[in-house]
Amino acid sequence: MDAPSLHRRPGAPRRLAATLVAIWLIISLLAPSLVQASFLSFDLKDERELGEKFNIMIRSRMPLIEDTEINDYVTGLVDRLTRAMPPQPFPFTVGIINNNAVNAFAGPAGYVFVFTGLILQMEHESEVAGVLAHELAHVSQRHIAKRVGEMKLLSLGQLVGVLAGVVLGSTTGNQDLGSLVAVGSQAATAHAYLKYSRDDEREADQVGMNYLVAAGYPPGGLVEAFETMKRMRWMQGGGVIPTYLSTHPGLEERMGYLKDRVKMLPKDVQDRKNNDAAFKRAQMLVRARYTDAKNAVAYFRKLGDKMTCLDKLGLAIALSRSLEDVGQARAAFDEAVACAPNDPLVLRETGRYYLKVRDFARAKSLLEAALRQNPTDIDANFEYGRMLAQEGKPAQAVAYLEKVRQRVPENAEIRSIYGQILGQSGDLFHAYLQLTYAAVYDNNPPQVKFQLGKAKAAAKTDADRRELAKLEETIKKRSEFWKKRIME
Repeated sequence: MDAPSLHRRPGAPRRLAATLVAIWLIISLLAPSLVQASFLSFDLKDERELGEKFNIMIRSRMPLIEDTEINDYVTGLVDRLTRAMPPQPFPFTVGIINNNAVNAFAGPAGYVFVFTGLILQMEHESEVAGVLAHELAHVSQRHIAKRVGEMKLLSLGQLVGVLAGVVLGSTTGNQDLGSLVAVGSQAATAHAYLKYSRDDEREADQVGMNYLVAAGYPPGGLVEAFETMKRMRWMQGGGVIPTYLSTHPGLEERMGYLKDRVKMLPKDVQDRKNNDAAFKRAQMLVRARYTDAKNAVAYFRKLGDKMTCLDKLGLAIALSRSLEDVGQARAAFDEAVACAPNDPLVLRETGRYYLKVRDFARAKSLLEAALRQNPTDIDANFEYGRMLAQEGKPAQAVAYLEKVRQRVPENAEIRSIYGQILGQSGDLFHAYLQLTYAAVYDNNPPQVKFQLGKAKAAAKTDADRRELAKLEETIKKRSEFWKKRIME
């Protein structure tokens, strides 16, 4: 079994359809919490509450990636685009979902989720940015919020279930399955009503193009993304392509008017070049770590003499996942380090590998070098903390794990390992506290009850009891989604 890694979430579901059906089953059976005013008066407070619940469900039920390189990269793209937008009522929060859907979606209250399939299948950063600009335009133009505001009274649980159905349909290309999630005549009608109209899509194209250009990207990014998705639609039957490309008959028209807009731009804007350095790093990690290992090995090996240092690292990561014989992976990692000895990503990943094979001296040297180059790298801090604990230095390890916890607060595996290390250091109260949080974020009510009891018994001070109160508030927010867990 592989050593623990913060890239996997214990028990995280891997099938998008089943996951979102489960989202609806849980959320729609919550104790009724009606928004008492008609949604004709749907305001920012209502949207914030809806967005928070939607975000909790997506993050608790979908396999999210917590890799510094990938998360910081995508967050940077969104930040760059939002700086080109008018002021928005909510900050944007970004999550990366490990799924091959070639899409992204922006939910209520600024919660943005990007699927790894989008990063993997695009050729340039400007194409990913184009899709994100399109989704952010739906937010700035208030397409979902306006439609919610025009609907009749629904419970908050029903409405989140409806949104889950919309997301399901838009990310799997299966509208029948999306409608199945929105069970009940009211919800089914709302599901049909909430889907973006052709006019919505046209406006998102035009406004998204404005944001893309204002952010400094090559203006053809959105058109090129559509071209890529169009090719994939014909090759794959549309299963992982956004529904707005597979169901609207006007795709050629949309691409046509976007191309016409590009031609009308100043020549210096038309001639902008792609800068894909950061994009290629994120794409390599997605391919090497999150796709089928054997397919990834074949992809990198096929490059032959054209392999860059980054490709060599990708091959090494893929080999480390696919081979029982560690010799080939070791050689590949060493070759990557020789090729790029000062790249913190190469150093981090090679250090992670040597920690996995329990070569602690080599792992320590590499991880320390990675942290010198990039002290804020959460993955490097996580692996170095684990290494210190395995060396019998839990008190030193705690400082590194605390940094990681602060940056990635809702990862069950990080909380679990942090709790184990705190236990080794003798801090039993905080050990049980972290293990309770781990159970909360892993959606494991029996373990929550067990670990919470241990934490309460270990609490000695007023400060301990204040931390317990904060934990219990988190449990309260999450536990409403457990009430009908037996239905899964």
